[in-house]
Amino acid sequence: MQVFDFLKYKYNAGNAHGLHSPFVYELYTQVIEPQKYYYFFDQIEKERQQLLANDQEIKVTDLGAGSRKHNTINRKVNSIAESSLSNKRTGSFLFELVHRYKYENILELGTSLGISSMYLAAASKKVKLTTIEGCPNIANIAQDIFNKHKHLNIDSKVGNINNLLPEVLKEKNQLDLVYFDANHTYDATMNYYNLCKNYAHENTLFIFDDIYWSKGMKKAWNEISQDKEIGISIDLYHLGLVYFRKKQPKQHFTLIY
Repeated sequence: MQVFDFLKYKYNAGNAHGLHSPFVYELYTQVIEPQKYYYFFDQIEKERQQLLANDQEIKVTDLGAGSRKHNTINRKVNSIAESSLSNKRTGSFLFELVHRYKYENILELGTSLGISSMYLAAASKKVKLTTIEGCPNIANIAQDIFNKHKHLNIDSKVGNINNLLPEVLKEKNQLDLVYFDANHTYDATMNYYNLCKNYAHENTLFIFDDIYWSKGMKKAWNEISQDKEIGISIDLYHLGLVYFRKKQPKQHFTLIY
């Protein structure tokens, strides 16, 4: 099914040519299409390489949809890193989004080992990132990395997102960007979305990871992108972006990433 979804995406995906939305044209030509480099990327990627070389075995508490590759409780850190970390392309994209559009109040659902958290937080000194991870042992490894980079404003919380999210949202009060990369099930994704959208404003961006991961994720993405609350939705295959921009006609784009 994923092969069919990918082929369909490739057939429909376009580039800057024919984009009549000035906002999406700028987004594509300045953020999506270029793959920019910043010096801090080297430090983040060094942390990734150390995680990929770490053969320590830890007990994993999985509160999400699980892994397609691993179904054991005890897993090595390098195995987790190989299967769950956002790649460098995604990391640099997250960084550039925050850097260019000056997002400050950011929420990440699904810390994993902390690589995407660092890309989000490194983009600006004004970023206030709260990230939630369900597995204590994974969160501890991420926290060790965050401690080495204390200039990054990262508030790491550990526990079940279902329990923590309402409290975190009250603390945040308003959200500029949310990165959804936790429980890849329909029910959880829709629940998180419906809670978070109450704290969104006109220029808020929600990013959903793995929108074609399963039938449930596809269903969730279709419903979210069609929600009347959303002004612009963008399908990048691996990622789905939704902007609340209600002051303009509703538009959907499938773009080459």
